[in-house]
Amino acid sequence: MHSDLGIPAPAPLREALTQHEVSTALLKGESPVTEFTKGTWLKQFLDKLQEPGRGAFEADYRTRAGRIYKPEADGRTLFPFRRLFIVAQHAT
Repeated sequence: MHSDLGIPAPAPLREALTQHEVSTALLKGESPVTEFTKGTWLKQFLDKLQEPGRGAFEADYRTRAGRIYKPEADGRTLFPFRRLFIVAQHAT
């Protein structure tokens, strides 16, 4: 047990593998980055907010994302995002 936090010590691992990659999504539509992240990263914040704060937060995020991720000439928006994969096996 971790003495400071009262959290049980993790089981010993036989092997742990990690992989990090940066992917790029090609997005279309109005506010495509906001719509994409509403189903992933942004969801955890929106789920905790009540109206009218939720709507105000989302509108502010939409404005900021639109300034940073502008559409290309063909109308698509490039959105780079990081992914981390972790695979671990317990020691037996």
